[in-house]
Amino acid sequence: MEFVEYQTPSAWKSKDFDDSSWIDILSNDQREELLMLAKSLPDKEDEWLTIAKSDLALNYLKPVFVKTNEELERGRGFVLLRDLGITGDDVDLAYRVNWILALGLGDVIAQNANGEVIGAVQAVVQADDNGANTRGYVSNAELRFHCDGGDVASLVCVRQAPEGGLSSLVSMISIHNAILKECPEHLETLYEGFHLYGRKEGDMDSSISPLIPIFMPKNDHLLCFINLRLMELPYETQGKPMPQEKRAALDAIEEIAERPEYKLQFKLQPGDMLLVQNYTCMHKRSGFTDDPDPEKSRLMLRLWYNIRGGRGETIQAPEKRAGYFNKSPYVIRHK
Repeated sequence: MEFVEYQTPSAWKSKDFDDSSWIDILSNDQREELLMLAKSLPDKEDEWLTIAKSDLALNYLKPVFVKTNEELERGRGFVLLRDLGITGDDVDLAYRVNWILALGLGDVIAQNANGEVIGAVQAVVQADDNGANTRGYVSNAELRFHCDGGDVASLVCVRQAPEGGLSSLVSMISIHNAILKECPEHLETLYEGFHLYGRKEGDMDSSISPLIPIFMPKNDHLLCFINLRLMELPYETQGKPMPQEKRAALDAIEEIAERPEYKLQFKLQPGDMLLVQNYTCMHKRSGFTDDPDPEKSRLMLRLWYNIRGGRGETIQAPEKRAGYFNKSPYVIRHK
């Protein structure tokens, strides 16, 4: 197989974002429309699942949705929306705002075995990132670079940690190009792929997937998917060493991703929404120290969605796009 370099808007480096011009700040009209729609949602959250984008009276937000998905699909592969009009004192409003944005942007999918669509990312357990059946978003530990489920993963910042909790993004396309130049011997292994460990959750047992390619060429562009930790666990849980060529290939990706020239690092502010295209970017979070007051502890709201007609449809069959292990969404959040 011939490996080529990709020169697309999604092949970026951190120096491309030295100023804040890449951050999209909602206008007063857009914010007011968003809050009005959020507050008009039914009191019963189960009814939210029956609402479609066509049911929303959109005016000022329409260009936001179009521009955001265009940037995710054909641009740099990530977007940061700022000034959503929420605060850490009104968590219910944050859920409502998140849902309106999700309806406007795409098809929401389940993100866990319980069919949950908005996950609370907060430190429920004090665990490090080696628990075979502990999903990383429930701890305060560092989360190494990974991609999530769905075409797009979004994160709404409700409350931030006083120390740590930095977000980092890196272009997988740029990493591919760097490997092509510096250590092309790894590309065959990366195109062949890795097994992915599915943690035990709800009514599902743990599982190991077939090989999943990290790099997937499609016409004139490259799609990617990786989860460093979940690609190590199939070997660790069976007490087997990872083959040397696979270990070296994953190490090469992580080493390049951690270089300052490739890694864009920042700290989300309350009222921010970060959206990441999972097939071009990977992301991570540094460990954090929480506020001892539970009412002030770090809280992010995570949501996954697919873009109808997007690039993800070229590598996933329709029946595989329902969400986490093909679970259909049926609850907004678990209380």
